Amino acid sequence: MSAPIPPSKKLDPSQKEALVSLTALFFVDEYHLLPADKLVDAKNSLQALFLRTSGEETLLRKLIDILKTTQGIQRSFGQIVHILDGIRASAASVENKVTALRAALDALHVSAEENTDFVGPFLSFSQLLGDKIGTFARTLEDYIQAKEEEARQTHLSRIARAARTRLKQRLAGGLGAEPHGEVETRIKHEVVSSFDYREVEANLKYAQRDSRSKEQEIRAHLADVRAMCQQAMNPTMRDKDEDIVKAAVAFDDVFALFSRALDTHPRLTQVKDYVLELFRMYQHAFGMFSLDFQNLNRSIATMIENAEEYFESKEEDRDMRANRDKLRRIEGLIPFLERTAESLADEDAVAYSKFSRQMSDIISEKKAAWEHIFEGLLRAKVQAEAELSTRL
Repeated sequence: MSAPIPPSKKLDPSQKEALVSLTALFFVDEYHLLPADKLVDAKNSLQALFLRTSGEETLLRKLIDILKTTQGIQRSFGQIVHILDGIRASAASVENKVTALRAALDALHVSAEENTDFVGPFLSFSQLLGDKIGTFARTLEDYIQAKEEEARQTHLSRIARAARTRLKQRLAGGLGAEPHGEVETRIKHEVVSSFDYREVEANLKYAQRDSRSKEQEIRAHLADVRAMCQQAMNPTMRDKDEDIVKAAVAFDDVFALFSRALDTHPRLTQVKDYVLELFRMYQHAFGMFSLDFQNLNRSIATMIENAEEYFESKEEDRDMRANRDKLRRIEGLIPFLERTAESLADEDAVAYSKFSRQMSDIISEKKAAWEHIFEGLLRAKVQAEAELSTRL
């Protein structure tokens, strides 16, 4: 930094900066506020130190918000995913009922005519519907994951924008405004460019496209399930919408087949309860799937639009607490650097003892933005004075 400072000598601005910078560097080093490779540049000047700590503050704030986002999404989606569990349970129930019907039919020793007129088509219908329900459930799981990623990228985009805005505001005044040399210019460019959010925006657009694609798949599967369920209900209760009627034609009208089969094959009355129970389960499953999908989308939309409410964390892990502690120290260090930089602007040389007292007074100011770190700053100042007083 500079030559040693005998107590009786006058200080020029560079020697003042040496004391302030060393004090800040010892504080940074004690609490590990900057990576080791960044300390090399920070030792070059007070402005370089300010730029580095400003960048680190913004990085920490961004990291904490990202951690909160991840925790919040996990909790909120943990509440939503029970919908998926319900759909899986419905699919399992349908499969169990079909298995029970097959056992009853085996015991009945179905004839070739009975199999042709109803049993064969109905079992094929049930197998296909079960497959579609399973596919719907799996696609919904993919959709939830896609929406989770969209929610994360949406909030990360907000975080990146806010971080970049905050950093630019911080670097627009005082120590950050006009770099004094090549080192400061390089550091400022490096710090600002690290908060370019173009990649974040690109990730958000990709996540949005992916979730839209998954949603289209779900709606297609749901439409198939609905069309099949139309064929498993009384014709008088069916939807008359032209598109639904047209889609339903692709599947066997199992309700009509069963009604005719009961007249021509009276033995099938022995499995009537099994069949009607499956008809009811098909209608119930479709109705619940539709409601669940609507509720899921409402929950996701609310979460994405009001992400901060979901991402507030009452419980923080150890890493996040450590980052918060580090951020609070940096939040105190930056205004301290700005404040002490004002004293460097005075070009009048003063005695070392007087400047030392002035600096101690600044550190100990009541209600200052750095009040919560003043003890650490005083210790760092003692170290800095010891370092400067023993240089040859």
